[in-house]
Amino acid sequence: MSDTLPRFIAIEGSSYSDQSFPVIAAWTLENNDIKDAIITPEESWNDEEARLSDLDLEEYQLSQMGHPAWEVLRELNSDLEGETVYCMNAPIVERWLELVAETFNDELNFEIESVYELFPDRVPEEFDDQLRECADLLLMSQDKSDEQVRLLQESWIRLNQL
Repeated sequence: MSDTLPRFIAIEGSSYSDQSFPVIAAWTLENNDIKDAIITPEESWNDEEARLSDLDLEEYQLSQMGHPAWEVLRELNSDLEGETVYCMNAPIVERWLELVAETFNDELNFEIESVYELFPDRVPEEFDDQLRECADLLLMSQDKSDEQVRLLQESWIRLNQL
């Protein structure tokens, strides 16, 4: 088995409404480390259903600790260039990333795929069960982007050792 795992990404959004936007992103690097960033929302992004408290964030934290969305996009494109990146909830993650790219008249230079594409011979529930088992074992939350990326890595390793 290769020392390099597939590349993973997870994004937490302001909500799941059509007007939602990305707030926190975490992704894997080539060396399997995890990088994350709080994203300062653009003024044009307006989500009336935003629930930042569900993310353990307050609006002032977005402006004080967040990185400009264009900067996060630049980092993502640099770190993931030419890669296929796997995630849970691929349509939503792709929508959020495309929102950032479109806001700055830019493009993503990596592909987004569902994590289930890594296991074409398995049913999605098998991966979901493994993910839950890893979350319980490691005392991590699938709702936190950096922890979800770590859980995706661990689940991939475990399923490939079986």
